[in-house]
This record gives sequence, structure tokens and C-alpha cells, in this order.
Amino acid sequence: MMLAMLVLSAAIDPSQFEPVVGDWRASEIDGKKGLLVDGSKWRQGTPSANLADQAKRLYGDRYAEFLDGVKAFAFFPLTVWTGDCTGDDVTLSVKFFPQAGRIDQGAGIAFDVQSDGSYYGARANALEDNLLFFKVVKGKRTVLDVVRGVTTTTRQWHTLSLERKGAAMKVLLDGQVKLEKKLDKVPTGKCGLWSKADSVVLFDEFTATRK
Repeated sequence: MMLAMLVLSAAIDPSQFEPVVGDWRASEIDGKKGLLVDGSKWRQGTPSANLADQAKRLYGDRYAEFLDGVKAFAFFPLTVWTGDCTGDDVTLSVKFFPQAGRIDQGAGIAFDVQSDGSYYGARANALEDNLLFFKVVKGKRTVLDVVRGVTTTTRQWHTLSLERKGAAMKVLLDGQVKLEKKLDKVPTGKCGLWSKADSVVLFDEFTATRK
């Protein structure tokens, strides 16, 4: 029996993302267009200028709670996809090109983004030979797992994927499984893209696939 596969989004459409923290914009690198996070002017981080309006669109009447969870903690750039990425069998995937950053060149997928601003994330970093799985609550990031010996070359395209069946999760980098994890519960929140500090990274070909 064949399973139906629903691809909820394909090549990145910047209009489908709400930039919550950091400088996100449509751009082009290496002949490919995508969504760029530009941390080149980062100091202590900058919340989006329209954060309140964006929070209202994402979470309605609970937007103030979301603001309290993210606005003071702009060390972690975050943009939230406006589509639905919930379900029991979901794969999130994105291509990324780490272009620059002296402190970080981090590219991640955020998921289970809740109305209080908390979320989970998995990220690669072209300046560190590791992959992290973490949770952010009230702006504080707690690293839950570190996989060392994971090389992500700068100024090259890579693919980061997160496969989830119920609460069982796998994180893949360039098609290879790097982390397996059992979550406490099935995620119900939104998803998006994540970065850190002064990273300059282009994201492309974001997909959210339900089976």
C-alpha cells in the first residue's frame, strides 16, 4: 500500500515566513535565491521591527506571551513559517549555505514553537565540528544533545533534515543520520528557521512533508 505524501512547501518563499528575531530578507548567493539571515551588524541582537504585529498574526490574542518569551533574547535569530507542520509523521528539510560569521555560522530548524516563545531546535555550525539539539525557554537555550565530529564546510551547500514519527525524531545532515532522540511528547507548535549571533547564512528549498 502506497502512502500519500503531502509537501506543504517547496522552494523558500520569504513571504511565508515571519521574521521574529534578527535580520531576514530575500537574497541570492552562489546563483541561488533564498532567505538570508544577516547577522553582520549584530551586537546584542535585534528583534524584528514589526515583532508585535507578527506575533499577533502567529498567535492571536496570546501574542503578548510570545513577545515576553523572545523579544529580550535576540542572540538567536528566528523566523517562523506560517504553514502547518504538525502531525504524527512529518519531515522538515532545508538547504543552507553558510557564507560568513566570525562568532558563528549556525543554521538550524526550529520546531514546536509555542505561544510562550519556547521551542526545540537542531542546528549545524560551519565553525564547529558538531551538531546540537536544544530547547529554548524564555530566551534561555539548554543543549540537550551534542554530536561531535560533524563537519559542515563553510561556503558550501548542505541539507539539514528532521524526520519525526510521533515523538521519535531523527536529525540528518547531508542525508546521513547524526542524531536520534525520543521527545517527551508529540510536537504541536509551529516550525521555522534558526541561526545564531553574527551568522550570515542563506536558506533555500524548505520543505515540510507529511505522510
